[in-house]
Amino acid sequence: MIAGRLHTPFGWMVGLLLALRLWHFGPEIDAPHDWRQCDTAYYIRDFFQNGIDLLHPAVCWMGRTDTLALEFPLPEAPVALAFRALGQESVPLARAVFLAYFTGALLYFYKITRFLFGRPVAQWATLVYLALPLSIFYSRAIHIDFSVVFLAHAMVYYYLVGVEKRRWFYILLSSLAAAPAFAVKAPYAFYFFLPMAVYAIRQKAFWWAVRTGGFYGLALASFWCWQQHVATLNSAAPNLDYILHYHKMTQSASWYFGSLQQRLSPYHWRILVQRGVLDAAGVGGIVFFLLGWRRLGGLPNREFLLFWMLGLAGYVLIFFNLNFVHNYYQIPLLAPLAVLVALGLQTAAAGKPRLPAVFFGLLVVANMAYTEVYYYKIAAEHVEIGRLIRENTPDSALVIVTYRMMDCRDPRILFRAGRRGWSVEEAALRPTVLERLRKEQGARYWAYTGPVLPREQWNDYLAGLPEPRIFRLNSVPQRLYLFELH
Repeated sequence: MIAGRLHTPFGWMVGLLLALRLWHFGPEIDAPHDWRQCDTAYYIRDFFQNGIDLLHPAVCWMGRTDTLALEFPLPEAPVALAFRALGQESVPLARAVFLAYFTGALLYFYKITRFLFGRPVAQWATLVYLALPLSIFYSRAIHIDFSVVFLAHAMVYYYLVGVEKRRWFYILLSSLAAAPAFAVKAPYAFYFFLPMAVYAIRQKAFWWAVRTGGFYGLALASFWCWQQHVATLNSAAPNLDYILHYHKMTQSASWYFGSLQQRLSPYHWRILVQRGVLDAAGVGGIVFFLLGWRRLGGLPNREFLLFWMLGLAGYVLIFFNLNFVHNYYQIPLLAPLAVLVALGLQTAAAGKPRLPAVFFGLLVVANMAYTEVYYYKIAAEHVEIGRLIRENTPDSALVIVTYRMMDCRDPRILFRAGRRGWSVEEAALRPTVLERLRKEQGARYWAYTGPVLPREQWNDYLAGLPEPRIFRLNSVPQRLYLFELH
């Protein structure tokens, strides 16, 4: 147990690496993928302000009819409860809750690796896991993924113990962790069934595992029920297809799986390999990964690790577009990579006990420097535009936001403004779009950001509006034109 070894050098290193994350516990949501974090943060805000309703989460970019289901919003609920205990919203407090989820994922990762590979490998793998770039950034982001990894790791650990002891109670515990994991984000959990089956075969307990595997029907049922609810709920969303790229979130298979052309594209694979080498394995980690691969033959339970990686290869190929678009979809790769990098550190030591610590220290410095350069980016213009909208519109106002190529599902300005409304990108901007949103959906304000107002084909429409309030932005050479539509 990590908790039982906090007084050791290993425990001190775990505590130090966790504490380093406090350096980026600021009040502003940061990139990459701050748009996804803003969606999660709005789920939390809605639960905090209007009560926790797991079946009817809300987004800020669909106007008055804001109910939209994406992943099952279980991870957001404890954050909303923490806000209620504090009495106000707090991004640092939200970060603390998500860091607690990460710590749970780390704890069960240590338990799994100690169970399978022994304590020395588990300790080094745990330290490596803490020091990988995706781990460093997303462990304190307003982001649900490590909460699912926490559940998935718990599912695997209790399964391993259950199979070894032939105790159905542990299989039940495993299935109770699997049920919310599958409801929230099934792609992060399903591939574990391959190495789990291999482990049961190696333990000569396959048919025992099959007989007790009925408990995992809870996971399948939770996934199926949530998907049915999502389809029903999202199909009732308003028809806003006059906004460019808008569609109801009911048929998203192409978004999840991508196309064959993507899988055959060298460009897509180059991006994924680049992320795997730098963001997942860490700066310089690929060298130790290759060294660890050479040592794999002497690792106990290496079949589990091999089929774990094979399952992840299938996960990437199945959810190819998601892995291409979002770097956080590589988070499941961190665990087996950490094990192999840990093996590589031990291999590189060549019998010198202090060398792994030296190599690991270099990896930590390199990965921290890498994240400082490429992560933690705050879109100052989104913060400023959101603040100006918040200060100059009523709390209940529905606002249309236009800023460059901001997609119709983009929450980044609306969330920071504390307003519901719509994001309408410049290419989709038409007087008819604004008028329909005003008449049919109740839009009251239009916030346009640009160097000048659009004039071609707009003169008649703009002439019919009151003079806008104009704000010169400090963060970018642009102006915010705030129109009142009614």
